[in-house]
Amino acid sequence: MRGQSKVSTPIFITIGCLGLAACGGGGGSRPAPIPIATPNITSPPPAPAPEPATVESFKTDEFNLSWGLDAINAAEAYAAGYTGKNTIIAIIDFNFDLESSELNLHPASRGPNQEAVDIYEAQIGEPSSTTPHGNAVAVTAAGLKNDTAIHGVAFDATILAIDFFSKVHSREVTQNGILFTVSDPWSYGIDQGARIFNKSFGFDEGDTIDHPPPVNQRYVLEYETQAVALGGLVVASAGNNSDPEPSLANLQALNRLSEQGLLNSGPGAYIIVGSVDEDLTISSFSDRAGTGASRFNYLVAPGEDVVFPWTDGLVIGSGTSFAAPYVSGAAAVILSRWPTLTGREVADILFKTATDLGDPGIDEIYGNGLLNLDQALKPVGQAKIAVKTSKTQAVSGAAVQLGPAFGDAAGLRAGLSDVLITDDFNRDFQIDASGLIASTGGRTNIEARFDARRNWRSASLAVTSGYQLNYSLNRDRRSAPAFALAGQAEGDFAPTTDAVFEFTGQYDGKKWIVGAGRSVSSALAQDPYDQAMSGGFSLTGTQDSIVPTGRGLYLAVNNPLSDTTDIWFGASQAKTPGQPQHAVEALRRNTQTTAVAMRIDHYRETKRFSAELGISRENGSLLGGRSTGGLTVANGASTGWLTLAGGWYIGSLTLTSSATVAVTDPKGQSASVLNNLGLITSSAFELKATVRGTILEDDSISFSVRQPLRVENSTALLTRGTGLDATGAVLFSDSRISLAPAGREVAVEAAYQARINGWTLEANAAYRRDAGHFAGVKDALFAFNIGRYF
Repeated sequence: MRGQSKVSTPIFITIGCLGLAACGGGGGSRPAPIPIATPNITSPPPAPAPEPATVESFKTDEFNLSWGLDAINAAEAYAAGYTGKNTIIAIIDFNFDLESSELNLHPASRGPNQEAVDIYEAQIGEPSSTTPHGNAVAVTAAGLKNDTAIHGVAFDATILAIDFFSKVHSREVTQNGILFTVSDPWSYGIDQGARIFNKSFGFDEGDTIDHPPPVNQRYVLEYETQAVALGGLVVASAGNNSDPEPSLANLQALNRLSEQGLLNSGPGAYIIVGSVDEDLTISSFSDRAGTGASRFNYLVAPGEDVVFPWTDGLVIGSGTSFAAPYVSGAAAVILSRWPTLTGREVADILFKTATDLGDPGIDEIYGNGLLNLDQALKPVGQAKIAVKTSKTQAVSGAAVQLGPAFGDAAGLRAGLSDVLITDDFNRDFQIDASGLIASTGGRTNIEARFDARRNWRSASLAVTSGYQLNYSLNRDRRSAPAFALAGQAEGDFAPTTDAVFEFTGQYDGKKWIVGAGRSVSSALAQDPYDQAMSGGFSLTGTQDSIVPTGRGLYLAVNNPLSDTTDIWFGASQAKTPGQPQHAVEALRRNTQTTAVAMRIDHYRETKRFSAELGISRENGSLLGGRSTGGLTVANGASTGWLTLAGGWYIGSLTLTSSATVAVTDPKGQSASVLNNLGLITSSAFELKATVRGTILEDDSISFSVRQPLRVENSTALLTRGTGLDATGAVLFSDSRISLAPAGREVAVEAAYQARINGWTLEANAAYRRDAGHFAGVKDALFAFNIGRYF
């Protein structure tokens, strides 16, 4: 079934008819192309030293000779290491140079069969074309990158050249008294390993011969839809008739696919390619996308005034014949990276990542838009962290907020610097997920320290004999946002209220405390309820809670064991608010901590010893930090701690010390790259000396050395994806990593405080080595404060 077409070659000289189809559709004669002289290199300079693979390093003279490669962002793909290696592009065309040094030709490439040529020329009554159309198309798709002439899109791909007259996989069929020799290059290409088929020829209405010779034998090709049915990707030129829809050859192909149920399903696919000029405007000669199903299968690519090899060297020419191999080459680059993709998946990737041109969305002129190779090699749709379960974990829902005890968690950051993610097409990509880790440590925010006490008001009210109501209230403290919001004014963040309300009493010689607003350890130690206003100001957090049990509701009961020994029992329940503006929904939720503890205090005349034993249960956090999604460290934890403390009072000198050890058992791990967390051990210590009445009667000077709670030992099994196997399944590897910080904060501080006629004068100087347990971070702090409380 020959369409008896009028054929336009890429140099626009009208020639004889070509079997089932014509070269890119009709369109009439055009001026001959402008020859480009091939460089004459007599003595090449010495090879320069290898340069890093950058985008600019690929923009060589060979690359820049034609504008097309830059228009589709090919250099970005090359810099990422994608060049079409190990892929086969079948070019079904005519007149190849099977000895070409510009192509990596497959050994199964086939030239014309003379018997097929004779049959064909008899049926059309004139000689077939001798122009090197097939060779030009092949070089456009995959010409070698050898610093000679030009190179193709997929310059490391292999070309399976199958001449239109090759008579491969042929069969004979008799219809209406005519013997048809039907050649099937499509199944032949599949058998040779090709999965991409470029078809830069076609026919359109009016492409007929008025008085064809009467013959009883004809030569035709099998329908191109045969390749689609076998799972291949067919890339066809749209046609050169300036029509509002693709050529009749393409429309008939789509109809056949629709009738076979293969247009929108199955592993194979069909792409129609139109041409744009250097301004990325549809070429005047190019057939458009149309209004029917064709527009959903339509792309545009460079096809006007592009450079390709011809009879007398390089030429500048135009035609959708040369837009199609840009897409074929791009498909090969994608398949070289992800060989498990189907032809339909490759087509969908190209459609979804095309640069939108013309009217927004899929339109009647540009279809899906301009081929964009760089975008086609990036994740499409929802990126998911590969975890060793069937559950998917979106990258957008993954985040880690480490508690202060983890510091820089250098091992965790290093482990997450190379994490495998997949996209909607199950393609694998490596990302640096360490940027999804946020730490609360680091340098001190002095302003926040001042804010924590600047606006406190405190009072005590004796209710009846032995009962007292105390409160301390910060009325105007504002919480700093957890992250920056574009255009978000600072005033949009609502103020928070910090408060301590406490009711104390005594019954039958036993003391009790009921309150809200501080930790169970603070209550058991009977620290002043208005802590923010007492005990001196600290830049290094000497008054901070050691174990993160949270500040909430608490109850403490005292049972004197003797005149010198007390035992306290306490419990608390605290809620830690989430971050309402956080992008990750899971981190907007509140977490809860329940704790029970026992403290024994033993007093001597000049000494005090205490021991505190406690257990806390965190729901939604781990040592005050949180994580979610594919980077979940733990969804909860149980922590036991022991704190030993002592105080010595020698005249005006007070010496205090404390040491804490904690053991944490992580709980509730979910589908994550982190698994099998072992027990976490932590420690903290503090030494402090205070001298009172040094200069004034009511003053004090203190010196302290402190290490805040630090994770000493914590390991996790990191299960990361390493790539895809032959079936497209993710391959995983396991490694044991440490979650302990690389640094160890040791903070020293000198503080002076004096009260004069209701005024308070404070001066502090501190230095933190490995601040926040971040290795190498140094923090020098100075503060001076004078104020009066009313």
